[in-house]
Amino acid sequence: MTSQQLILRFPEIKDDLYDEPLLAQFAETFGELLLLAENPGACSADYSPGNLYYLKLMGQIRLHMYGLVPKEKVLGHLQDLLDRHAADPEGFVESLLTADSTL
Repeated sequence: MTSQQLILRFPEIKDDLYDEPLLAQFAETFGELLLLAENPGACSADYSPGNLYYLKLMGQIRLHMYGLVPKEKVLGHLQDLLDRHAADPEGFVESLLTADSTL
């Protein structure tokens, strides 16, 4: 996934992140998971794997949209996700899901 595809898929990404190299790397690295990611409904009690991917990968970006998290914190979060994935790709993906999640 390219950063442009990510931006089109998730309009909650603020324009101050559009040209960030970390956003492009995030889109490329997590593209497959982001294609599955779905924002859970406000009243959701049970989360699907797609909901968990959204919450854990897009959560800080969504908070930034509301002005609750500064850009620098979002970029730090993206870097942390990328670093954790690089260290253990399979373990990282598993860490996004709960024990009772099924794909």
